[in-house]
This record gives sequence, structure tokens and C-alpha cells, in this order.
Amino acid sequence: MGGDTIETGEKILDDGSIGQSNFDQTEAMLPTPSDKTDWKSIYLAGSCAFIQATQFAIFFTSMYPYILTLEHNVTQTSFGIVVAMYSVSQAIFSPVFGFWSNRIGQVRFPLIVGFIVMAFGNITYLSLQYLSSNHLYVMMLARLIAGGGTGNMSLLRAYASTASTSKDRSRAIACVSGGIALGTMMGPGLQLLFSPLGENGINILGLNISIYTSPALFCLILNVTGLLIVKLAFVEKYIINHGKNIVQDEENGEKKIKKLASPDFIAILLCIITRFSQIFLNTTIESIGSAYTMMMFGLEKEESVSINAGVHTVAGSIAAFMFICFIFTGVRRYMKNRVFTFISLSIPLVWLIATYPYKFYSDHVQLMTNGSNANCDTEKYSWCTDLTKVNEYVYYIGFIMVFGVAFSFMNITVTTLFSKVIGPRPQGTYQGVYQMAGSFGRMLAPLLMSYVYTLYGPSIPWLILIVNLVVLISAWIILRVRMVPFEKYETKKIEPLN
Repeated sequence: MGGDTIETGEKILDDGSIGQSNFDQTEAMLPTPSDKTDWKSIYLAGSCAFIQATQFAIFFTSMYPYILTLEHNVTQTSFGIVVAMYSVSQAIFSPVFGFWSNRIGQVRFPLIVGFIVMAFGNITYLSLQYLSSNHLYVMMLARLIAGGGTGNMSLLRAYASTASTSKDRSRAIACVSGGIALGTMMGPGLQLLFSPLGENGINILGLNISIYTSPALFCLILNVTGLLIVKLAFVEKYIINHGKNIVQDEENGEKKIKKLASPDFIAILLCIITRFSQIFLNTTIESIGSAYTMMMFGLEKEESVSINAGVHTVAGSIAAFMFICFIFTGVRRYMKNRVFTFISLSIPLVWLIATYPYKFYSDHVQLMTNGSNANCDTEKYSWCTDLTKVNEYVYYIGFIMVFGVAFSFMNITVTTLFSKVIGPRPQGTYQGVYQMAGSFGRMLAPLLMSYVYTLYGPSIPWLILIVNLVVLISAWIILRVRMVPFEKYETKKIEPLN
């Protein structure tokens, strides 16, 4: 591409955008400027997002039964710490990866580092089978390491935002958000592939591959796949103008820079809080889901793994269909971001209200008998005798609607709004903070809600989630005027180039 070079080291492209003049395009590691969306790199970014999101979700349905197999006295509170460890490191490293990416001007190398770190986490998880003690702490360590590697997931959103034109922005973000959402939704469903292995599994070269250990091995294979994708096929191409626009001064013919205004803080904060709340709800249901269904519906460990994996598969299939329609058809033109965000928040609210264990229900949960893991354990939980039973079909149908439909919409609408409010500038750090908000939700949910669940049963966690959604929906109604694309806030101030 041609263009004039300015003293700041930036290059004015033919279309008026700015690229880096010092890019050596013979080096595949460095980004290259582009005047149109490079869909190949966007699709590859979506594939990497799927691989990374799967690292978290695939373990959910089997991790709690697995730790019970290794240590029989583990409580839901202790297991909540295991789940939180993944998000603790992700929350720490998300902004770090974002800042690092902005500093070096690329996302490719941080992605490679992240996949390597994730691989070490999965190897640590596989080592549990060789230990005679301290299984709980080693599982915490494994999830801590894997979570740190996925801190670079925010870079994929940042790349989709800055490597796409304004016209293609929502579709590009949907590719990455869809990959994350599908990995999160279909991850637990992939557990069905390993159910035939059973608890004992098979031994290959000294490695026991069972229903509990196979997710880590599968994720290790995914890590290698993602590493090869980034190393061999992924090429960065940016359209971003790095926070500035080039304009032509009609009087003297000189090119000048029009600086962009700062993004709207309230709009950004609302998107971040919404992301936190979505992941908080998601992780609450996931972290107590296996224990909840075993207790509420009288399921044994292996039965719980299979049924929950099946429900996730259905929800994930619906989500996949929706994302495919959004990306490859014109349906996205009829999708108003703020309206569908409101709908996406309302669906889980209705589900939670419908599945609350009201005192006036006549049926109560059954109590656990010796030699069984099903039903409610009175030795662990004092609230078993008073807990009423919710309808199994309402729970699972609502679960599919929330995770398959509502969250699919939300992953597109809120992320798209967030990107547009930030505007055409490097988004690594912003997206890192956005990812960190989700990580905090994923970290606090298992710690807080598992502890509350242990003390009071599911009624209080449900109530907390209901109140949170009511407040959040109210905020979107009151502050809807703030959710305006960045272009509406753009300054008209013109400054001459140095």
C-alpha cells in the first residue's frame, strides 16, 4: 500500500487510515495494515476462542464427581475454591496480556505463550491420578495455571474489533464471541464423548484415560491444535487508526490528525457490569450444577455427568445454530443490540423465578442413603429436611433457554456495544478489563455461592441472582441513552501534525 509517512512513525494509507510505517511484511510475526476485513484471520481467531473457552467449560460436569472419587469428604465450599482458581489467574493476566499486546503491537506472540501455559495446566491435571494425597490442592494448581494461559482470550476480541471495518464489526465480533460462547456451552457437552470410558477407563502407556481424566487429555490436544493454528496460519491485519483520523485541510492542502474523544465511562461501566453479572450467573449454575442435580433430582455421579453433558449439548447446538445464522446470513441487520440485551437479561430472570424452591411446594427432596451419592446428604447439609423440590423439566428447559438462547444473544450484543463505545483505537487493554470483569464473576461465584449453598441450600443463591438481574435490567432501562456508538461522541477538534 502507498501513502505518506509522518514523523510520528505512522503511515497514512490510501484510504486515510493509519498503519505502522516500520512493519517489515516479510516477517510473519508482525501485523500488516489492511483496508478491508480479513475474514480468514477473523475465522481463525474464532477457532482459537473456541479452543480457549473449552479449557474452562469441559471440566464442569466431571470435576466435582472426580474430586469426590479422590477425596470423599470434599465439600461444595472447597470445590468452589477449585473452580475459582482458574478465574483468579485469568483476572490477573487478562489486563496483563492486553497491556503487553498493546506494547508490542501484536496479539500473535501472546496467543502462543497462552497456549503453552494452558498445556502445562492440563498436564498438571493429568498428574492427579499418580498422586496418593493432596489431590484438592493439585487440582487447584492445575486450574490456576490453565486460567493464567486463557488470560489472552481478551486479545481475540480486541483483534476482531480492530481488524474489521465499522460495517463488519458486529459480524467479526460475533465470530470471536461465538467461539467463546460455543466453547463455554459445548465444552460440558463434549464430556459425552468420554462417558463410555466410565470411572475406571483404560490404560495406555501408563496413563489412565477415564471419564474424569479424558477432558484434560482432550484439552491438551486442543492446545497443540491452537498453537499450530496461530504459528502456521494466523496473520494479523489491522484497520485500526490508533485513536486518530487523518483529514485534509482544504485551505493549505496539509494532512492533519483529528483526535478522538475519550469513550463514555458510564457506557463502558454498564457493559463491564453486565459481563460480570452474566459470567457470575453462568459460573454459579455451573459450579453447583452437578451437586445441585444430584441432590435435587436424585442422580448418581456418572448419571449426573451424562445428563448435564447432554443438556449442555442441546444448549450448545442451539447456540451454534444461532451464531451461524448471525454470521453467515442477514439476520444480524434486524438485531437491535440494546433490545436483545434486555431480552437476554429477562430470560434468566424468568427461569430463576420459576425454579425457586418455594416453601409452599408439596414435594421435598429425598435424603441420601448409605452407599449412594444421590439425593441430599444430611451429614453435610442441615437444610435437607426443609428443602422443597423443583420441577425437573422446568429446570432443564429453562437451562437450555438461558444458556442456549439468552447468553448467545448477550455474547454478541454487549460485546459489540462495548467495542463500538470504545471506538476506533487499540482495544487490548480495554478488552483485557472486559475479560477481567468476567474473570472476577467466574472467581467470586464459586467462592461466594458455593459457601452460601453449603450453609443455606439453593434458595439463597437463587435469590441473590434474581436481585442482581432485577437491578441490572433496571440500569439498562435507565441508562439506555448512554449506550450510543462511539461515533456520536467523536470530537471535532483538529490539530496539526508535528
